[in-house]
Amino acid sequence: MPEVRRAGVVALLLLVLLIPQPGAAAPAPSRATPRVLRSVLDNGLTVIVEEHAASDIVALYTWVRVGSKDEDEETNGVAHFIEHMLFKGTAKRKPGVMEREVEGLGGVLNAATSVDYTNYFIIAAAKHFDQMLELQADAVTNPIFDAAEMERERRVVIEEINSRWNSPATRAFDAILGVAFTTHPYRRTILGPRAGLERMSRETLVNFYQTHYVPSKMSVVVVGNIRADDVLNKVRRAYTGFQLRGAPRPARPVEPPISGVRRLVIEQDVRVAYVAMGFHAPAAHDRDVYATDVLEYVLGGGLGARLRQQIVDRTRLAQSAGAAYLVTEDPSLFIISAVADPSQVERTEAAILTELASVREQGISETELVRAKNLLEGEHVFRTHTARGRARYLGLSATVVGLEFGQTYVERIRQVTRDDVQRAARRLFDPQRYAIVVIRSGGAQQ
Repeated sequence: MPEVRRAGVVALLLLVLLIPQPGAAAPAPSRATPRVLRSVLDNGLTVIVEEHAASDIVALYTWVRVGSKDEDEETNGVAHFIEHMLFKGTAKRKPGVMEREVEGLGGVLNAATSVDYTNYFIIAAAKHFDQMLELQADAVTNPIFDAAEMERERRVVIEEINSRWNSPATRAFDAILGVAFTTHPYRRTILGPRAGLERMSRETLVNFYQTHYVPSKMSVVVVGNIRADDVLNKVRRAYTGFQLRGAPRPARPVEPPISGVRRLVIEQDVRVAYVAMGFHAPAAHDRDVYATDVLEYVLGGGLGARLRQQIVDRTRLAQSAGAAYLVTEDPSLFIISAVADPSQVERTEAAILTELASVREQGISETELVRAKNLLEGEHVFRTHTARGRARYLGLSATVVGLEFGQTYVERIRQVTRDDVQRAARRLFDPQRYAIVVIRSGGAQQ
């Protein structure tokens, strides 16, 4: 997502930020649908458990319904900064102890931040579940935001910012959001600006944490070789003293439609040109989300995708071309990307618009529809066959749109028709209303 459905190859790298930086809806039809237990505790914490006996592993996730869209200009980047800090010491454990304890269990821990959410996870053998739960509950509910650790992590985050800035692909992604959105907080980057991170205080982190890290905004998701009822009781006990009440989430501004073509050219030391075109797209709860997912794969999924066939293989205008639909809580963006020779930027943009017009006006073939749906279903099965994949998908669905989304996704994709895809294309692709970012070598003009 990003995305609710998945973190697709592009979206996962660009919209979700993991620590350490590197840098989904029903199972396969031949299998019985696993039972998912969902319960809301007295303090408002949601618990989601699924028994998954395929291996002796358990994935423990804590999802927090807070991301960069809950920040303002002054606090931009704080959600991600907090993500770096929660495993860095508690009232009970000094900095560094938690990582060593998880390693001692033979497990791994990590975390991620997006525009809509933050999550934390530990994965280890199921026999260690009790220790995993105690560790994660301690990290999430009792962080101390150690000053020395904060300075170390501040440098880590600034290096992440520098890395994204120096990568033309990620820089183009961040820039297209800033061009396509002028009012909604999706316009801000998840990492925030360097200057803001350099001056961000411990008080800012603590205030943001106390506002948003409350039971009513959190879900604990457990998938693995465990007993669901037993896990529910253990989670209830682990979070008994967690009784914080956060402030209501303020209403976010509605992004107005793009008026005309918004164009930004960025000069960077590159040998090729990076093109990103953005069109406003439906939110996760919208009825067109499934057809838009299929549309993404018609245009940019795999070797048979239209953009690859037309712009890369046949006309050779671009070295690569793809599509990414960012499925998020609020209306988001459908991004067309391409890498081309600087002299071919104008022709590449025109060729992309021609393909979008073709889908909008003539629709797609039955062969294209079947291929895209097969790719989507196959990707879903691949991503959700493990305990970790199931836990991530259930948590992502429940946090951004609702648990039912994750349980009915493949069924809904199978129901998408050619008319549905054409309707989505007509809704999205107005040739007079889009944003475009081009990153190219210094001084070149379009």
